[in-house]
Amino acid sequence: MDLSDYRKIFKEIVQGCTKACVGGDTFYIKHLTAHDQVDIDEINQKYYKQAIDRGIPTEKEVLKDLEKDGQWTHLEEKQIEKLEVFIEQLQKNKSALVLKSEINRQNKSITETRAKINALKEKRTALLGINAESYASKRANDYYIIKSFFHDEELKNPLFAKEDDYNKLYANEVQDFVSAYNDTFLSFEELKIQEMILQDFYYIYFPFSDDTVGFFGKPVCQLTYNQLKLIVYTKIFKNIFETNKHIPEKIKKDPQALLDYGSISEDAKSKMKDKLNKDQDGTTLFGATEEDYEYAGLDKPSDRSGISIQKAAEKKGGSLSMEDLMELSGIPKK
Repeated sequence: MDLSDYRKIFKEIVQGCTKACVGGDTFYIKHLTAHDQVDIDEINQKYYKQAIDRGIPTEKEVLKDLEKDGQWTHLEEKQIEKLEVFIEQLQKNKSALVLKSEINRQNKSITETRAKINALKEKRTALLGINAESYASKRANDYYIIKSFFHDEELKNPLFAKEDDYNKLYANEVQDFVSAYNDTFLSFEELKIQEMILQDFYYIYFPFSDDTVGFFGKPVCQLTYNQLKLIVYTKIFKNIFETNKHIPEKIKKDPQALLDYGSISEDAKSKMKDKLNKDQDGTTLFGATEEDYEYAGLDKPSDRSGISIQKAAEKKGGSLSMEDLMELSGIPKK
């Protein structure tokens, strides 16, 4: 995404709506709020009851049949739960890490574990097919998406004022509106909002993030989800920049790396900096990378006196003997 895309995201978050085109006509899509979610839940319950009345089986009933046929097992269900608990533990362990290289390895494990969970869930969803819960969820989401379209930017003139207007639509027409909605809101994924906040043009808004009324002209309870995310992450990144003096330049526009950096306590950073800084014998801390030194606000190993163990090992084919380590440390061979 380029700078103009991020500016557009900011503008639309503030406005609380997005311009979209369906079938050659231009409409405005209202952004979701917490109050809207309550309406969606009520609609969901309505369609769930409708599904049960029509004899559509529940998810629990379908899973029971799948287990009987051996298509989906209790062990696979437990595996999803186990992997989700494992991710929670990985996240918890990550908060105790300081070296950037260690955090990167932990993030890789988290990504790989999430991929395994997603694969299992995709298999589960495909096997479940249509059930009362999925039917109600899809109908409620489609209905609310349709209700989110307005003729005007002020969101006062709905495109579909009555439920009957929605019910009269053909399936392909519903799909056109749903597709336009989904395509539009890809821009408001959490990561993209975070990236937008870290663009240079947005920094001037940081000081005003504590005053939602001054920022958006309305109280917190009336904000859209996108506006809430904007305020929350602005405060988080603002705090990280204010409480950390030596943030590496390369991560200042990388949301995940910046959040990882901000999660490290000052005490932990201080201890690691001392540990890295005690390297006075011409070698560097075993396993520490140049990025780790930069993370601690120290000169890179390549700029320091002496030879790093890591680089020396590379020259020796990947490993060092005891004699090599002694030589690097200045201990003469016998």
